[in-house]
Amino acid sequence: MDRPHRGSHQLSEPALTVLATPILGVPLSRELAARIEAVDGVRCARIAADGRIHGDADETAFEEAEVLLVGSVPASVLDHIVSRSPRLRWIHSASAGVDRVTTPAVRERGLLVTNARGVFSRPIAEYVVMMSLAIARRLPQLLELQRERTWQPLRGRELAELTIGIVGYGSIGVELAGLLRPFGCRILATRRHPERGAGDASHVELLGLDDLGEVLRESHIVVVAAPLTDETAGLIGAEQLAEMREDAWLINIARGRLVDEIALRRALSSGWIGGAVLDVFGEEPLPPDSPLYDTPNLVITPHTSWASDRVAERTVDLFTENLRAYRAGEPMRNLVDVEAGY
Repeated sequence: MDRPHRGSHQLSEPALTVLATPILGVPLSRELAARIEAVDGVRCARIAADGRIHGDADETAFEEAEVLLVGSVPASVLDHIVSRSPRLRWIHSASAGVDRVTTPAVRERGLLVTNARGVFSRPIAEYVVMMSLAIARRLPQLLELQRERTWQPLRGRELAELTIGIVGYGSIGVELAGLLRPFGCRILATRRHPERGAGDASHVELLGLDDLGEVLRESHIVVVAAPLTDETAGLIGAEQLAEMREDAWLINIARGRLVDEIALRRALSSGWIGGAVLDVFGEEPLPPDSPLYDTPNLVITPHTSWASDRVAERTVDLFTENLRAYRAGEPMRNLVDVEAGY
């Protein structure tokens, strides 16, 4: 949730130094760095994936830095940057999940952490709609018949006939529910506080975390969209898969460790559930010898549900909005509860 961040962070010096690591797997472009520097009194030092200065800045940037925009760098690189930046006060994660950002070193320093919640919601929601339609219209089976050169018409279903369960009703779930609304399907969703608020969509049935079993039993498609925390690791295991319908499909677009992959392989091989779509995995990249590749009724994509040409721009837009708020001592968006993990 958005939380107020009070107190002035105005510096006595005219400039505030921001460190920016690669985001979305590529170094920050000069154009995006210039957009960050368009915030009054800010200079941006680009950092390479190995933690070294990239471009025109020098090593003094570490000493001067108060803010870090961090992408998918290893924890060792993040901790190296933190250790070299004594004035660092705030880290903005370019991903929605912060399990890779809230390292012991970050926790020990008591650093502020914000995340990119909302930046990836639209492309991920579109990915889930695509896969839901593919499941309903039996596209995986049709493609298999094509590979076998077999003419066998299959009867599909309409989304209006289906119940879709969203495990973890956050920004992605809200976007997904909006996209699914015209299809007329029933939508169940779990969240920590299921009480309905003024902004909640009327077509979504909200349930608490203790009602996961009901969602699993009633849903034809179960979408895992919860954050990864100590509490949610292994959220979907053998017991939960056994509660699902025999014709149900599981879609995981959150974090690989939320789903017990061994239990899922057993469920798919034994026909406990109809199928699964995985875009995230416990080990990434998924190695070529992974048994998941040979698991029946499993669709694998290489962590691309978030991918969109607009994501990098949205990331920097959110960050600069927060940067202006930080400079002014005003509330920032997406402040993370480090202890809760989201």
